Amino acid sequence: MRVDVLIFGGGASGLWCLDRFHRAGYVAVLLEAKALGAGQTIQAQGIIHGGGKYALRGVRDFASVRTTSEMPERWRRCLSGADEPSLEGVQVLSQRCYLWLPRGSLVAKAQSWGVMSVVGRAGLLASRPVKVKKKDWPETLRHCAAAIFALSEQVISTGSFLKNLAALHENHIFLYDATKISVKNSRIEIGNETIEPRVTVLTAGSGNAELLRRAGIQRDLMQLRPLKMVLLRGPLPPLYGHCVIGGKTQLTITAPVPGVWQVGGEIAELLAHEDDEVACQRARREIHRWIPELDLSKLDVALYNAVRAEARTSDFRRPSGVHASYVAPGIVAAWPTKLCLAPVLADDVFTLVSAELKSPAGFDNPSPLWPKPSVAPYPWENAEWFNAA
Repeated sequence: MRVDVLIFGGGASGLWCLDRFHRAGYVAVLLEAKALGAGQTIQAQGIIHGGGKYALRGVRDFASVRTTSEMPERWRRCLSGADEPSLEGVQVLSQRCYLWLPRGSLVAKAQSWGVMSVVGRAGLLASRPVKVKKKDWPETLRHCAAAIFALSEQVISTGSFLKNLAALHENHIFLYDATKISVKNSRIEIGNETIEPRVTVLTAGSGNAELLRRAGIQRDLMQLRPLKMVLLRGPLPPLYGHCVIGGKTQLTITAPVPGVWQVGGEIAELLAHEDDEVACQRARREIHRWIPELDLSKLDVALYNAVRAEARTSDFRRPSGVHASYVAPGIVAAWPTKLCLAPVLADDVFTLVSAELKSPAGFDNPSPLWPKPSVAPYPWENAEWFNAA
């Protein structure tokens, strides 16, 4: 089979790349080894960040913050069906996120909003945080917050997003056996099938490492950032937002389904290297510390390990934006840093590849090769739950 572009990895980035090439008239095929979104996308909390949370760390990379600030509006247009790809069927869990400052954090408040003020004046945020009147505070935070602000950042269901974006191009998405792949020059052999792409694009997250190795690329181009995310289950109201302490988001909480919270932020990085028993105890303490009114005795807790795959940096710092580059003739490797930046990564990949290919080759659309991948299960669907008291 001959195609213009072969994409490996059925997460947010791969699917958005597939859509970008198809809308420009290229014949592209996407291959997924496990399930759509398996790994980073399905584990993400679904917040379409606009840069407000990241600006609190300090403003060093203005270009990256400005790019991120454009994402909520771009996604909003797609989610409403006003722009391509149309994601009108995606479930939007919340139209906004909160930033809350816990009581006793007045110094943190001054620090955080001093930084936010600079970013706002520089025109780097799509919308300034809006102070929420106390009567409108979420019930969960009424007795533990010193101040609450709202950001115009939507929160989406990641599984719904994957299902809807994949449905636009379902005849070009296949499940393949990753143990049977070999790369010989520009030919990709998988079992008895041979694919001859003009360009191959790797958007498989942590799976890029093995694909690069099979392509004979020995350079260490990727770094991994481990996380240990926390899940709570019980009589929990919906909550979407960040607990901000000293310019850092100690907790990021979303409610993906009724009665379940996903908890990330700094806590996920702090717990990353702890065993589960110690991590559970520490998670309970941290959550109680910042939301003391929450009755943990009525809740179950679970943990899941997550890994962020990123383009390698010289000092192992977190990359400030997306990364896409040719790593060998005819092979592009790409990594986003956040779910919200998938459209930017797709634009960058398209710019690189279309400059090389110039125009579609006029290939026929592919015949079915293998089965269709399903959407990956959510972390809470397979979690091992314990009482959180």
